[in-house]
Amino acid sequence: MTDHPFPSNATMVFCIGAQKAGTTWLYDALRLSHQVHFSRNKELHYFDVIAGKAKQVFDMRVQAAEILAKRLIPQIGIRNRPNLKQLRDLTELLEIYAYSHGDHSGYLNYLLRDYEDQAVICDITPAYAILDRDGFAQMAQIGSAKFIFILRDPIDRMWSQIRMAIKTTSPPPISFQDACVARAGHLIKSGRLPNIERADYRRTITELEAAVPQSRIKYLFYEDMFRPATMNALCDFLGIQPIAVDPDNHSNLGAMATMPAGIHAGFSEAFKAQYAFVHRRFGGLVPAQWNSGFLANSDLPGSA
Repeated sequence: MTDHPFPSNATMVFCIGAQKAGTTWLYDALRLSHQVHFSRNKELHYFDVIAGKAKQVFDMRVQAAEILAKRLIPQIGIRNRPNLKQLRDLTELLEIYAYSHGDHSGYLNYLLRDYEDQAVICDITPAYAILDRDGFAQMAQIGSAKFIFILRDPIDRMWSQIRMAIKTTSPPPISFQDACVARAGHLIKSGRLPNIERADYRRTITELEAAVPQSRIKYLFYEDMFRPATMNALCDFLGIQPIAVDPDNHSNLGAMATMPAGIHAGFSEAFKAQYAFVHRRFGGLVPAQWNSGFLANSDLPGSA
């Protein structure tokens, strides 16, 4: 396989963010543009794996390849064809990790496959938000990369994540509402919420800005992202033509459940440092939807 240098006339773009922060919607929107190139996988999980932050992703991919290989049968004919295709796709993806430290050739080989001179080459892997400044510095060196970081109201984001987790529980709970409340209560009591890496906006922004000039970073608020003006500003940042999107066509909408006041209060307390940081960092740019979290903490600037 030929080692690809990064095209000199293209811009590398990484999109990072927390779970349930709209990255799938943005992926679908950017795919509408003929000026943006993606690899076959939405989430490549390259930089987080090589940084030792996502070993479980690497292990799952290796295990999937082993399972597919065991399904092959010693028989000539078409029966092996589906498994061979899946195995080939998976081993090509695994090859991005089969290079020496600091050599990103395998990643670029995979990323640039079928590239057709688009202006933007994009890797949307939200989990890159857990990287530190050294990881972001490596990423920034690829095509003078730009970064998109999506922030969503911490309380709404966590409640949405919980609903998604309960929705995929097998067997399904007798009461979806009660199961969501129980999961939220358990997380609040555990004390783990303030330390969730992918939801720690303060840590991610601090590490990102230590490695990347602010002019190469675009911060988006989930609550504003679906507006045409926001997408126009993003396209301008990327240097591509505006994309006409349907603001009501949200991806991965969660099942509905009502958040009790006690759970809201527990979330507000757990995320108060994040609210304070975002308020100080972005001020009036913070969407009004975040106010319930801000105002629940009297020590925040501007709170009653």
